Amino acid sequence: MRYRCILFFLVICNSLWSQDKHLLYNQTHNPQSLMLNPGAAYEKTDFHVGVPLLSNIYASVGNTALSVDNLFNANDFNTSVVAAIDRISSDDFAALNQKIDLISVGWRQEQRYYTAGVYQESDAVTNLPKDLIDLAYFGNAGQNRSYDIGQINFRANLQTVFHFGINEQVDENLHLGARVKLYTSDVNIRSVRNTGRFITRESETGLLLEQSISNLDLAFDSAGLENNDEFAPGDVLVGSNLGLGIDLGLSYYFNERLEFTASLLDLGFIQFKKDTKRVTVRGYYEYEGLGIQFPNFAQGDDLITYYQNLGDEIEENLPNETTSEAYLYIQPAKLNLGLSYNFGEEARLCECGLRSAGKPSGNQTLSLHSFTMASAGNLFYSLNVMYQRSFWNAFYVKVSLGIDQFNKPNYGGGVALDVWKVNLFLNVDRLNSFNNIYNAEALAYQFGMNLKF
Repeated sequence: MRYRCILFFLVICNSLWSQDKHLLYNQTHNPQSLMLNPGAAYEKTDFHVGVPLLSNIYASVGNTALSVDNLFNANDFNTSVVAAIDRISSDDFAALNQKIDLISVGWRQEQRYYTAGVYQESDAVTNLPKDLIDLAYFGNAGQNRSYDIGQINFRANLQTVFHFGINEQVDENLHLGARVKLYTSDVNIRSVRNTGRFITRESETGLLLEQSISNLDLAFDSAGLENNDEFAPGDVLVGSNLGLGIDLGLSYYFNERLEFTASLLDLGFIQFKKDTKRVTVRGYYEYEGLGIQFPNFAQGDDLITYYQNLGDEIEENLPNETTSEAYLYIQPAKLNLGLSYNFGEEARLCECGLRSAGKPSGNQTLSLHSFTMASAGNLFYSLNVMYQRSFWNAFYVKVSLGIDQFNKPNYGGGVALDVWKVNLFLNVDRLNSFNNIYNAEALAYQFGMNLKF
């Protein structure tokens, strides 16, 4: 059982993400790039519509510590598990993110471009509690050690977002944009900012294992988990807990070649009121623990009762409180910054920024992009250098090289095709891991199909 629990945890964490979509960022020929920067200098169409359920599909998963190959390799399996656990530090974490556009439209009116739509998103992040993994796998027998219970730190949310945005060309140099969002959700769980220590030490006689729990302050918030069997598909699509948020963005041309972009996304919150549950455990407890004398089986004692009594005693001395009070969930805000230089042969005269004055855009772009986001006490970041080239104003190729929270080089690539009224794009991150995905600690892809008029 011990092996199964620890293996389940490691394999689930084995596969991160990040909501960093640098390959799509500032692709001004793609209307979906407005979702990453509402102030982008989008090459305005009169109207665009996303193919329902296919206009923008994104998925990513991974962690900062392990790959499948760390667990399943030529070494003895137990040896591999021990080595994998040894690789984990208290700073490691795992996460996943998934997003799909349900409806997406945009239309032009004079110098403004309006967008509206609905998308569904799920994301989760959890720390890898190094001390508690050690405790679960190796046990505490013979250990004089303090375990940090505060390493329990996670959050997960499933939401549907309704949004409306405005992109305005202020002058020939500057574009500004904003988007308002209505968040709806029925499923959420979090446990952050916990404290507590589990201390174990041998007694002076060496016959007992003295253990204590100190400074314990644990809180678990959840919504939608108590009555999940009553969910209907519509409840997941449109949640009964509501929140508000905004996105902000800009694009500024220093000259006809050099452009600066920035966006701040998901400044918002959700107020969870329906089907909520908060469990808190606080206190201090010290006990002598398990002595060498086990239950007297000859007198009818059994091991299950022995451990159950111990658990009841701890629970009695560390009571928990369960309430159904509302709580506020703060969305993880995301910051994008970009600097790009256009050069090469003239591609076309596009209707955006300075280039609307008749200045060429060039068919090549060299850009620098940074991304940061804080979530559940963890910092997500990336810095990427990217090169994009267009062919015949219809076919686009983009490649990237960067670093991120995994502290290793990351290669990405994307292609896009504008044929007649159809815009197709495919972006794949972590290309350096695709030759052997068992060595990958993170994978991400994005696909979309839109119609432009």
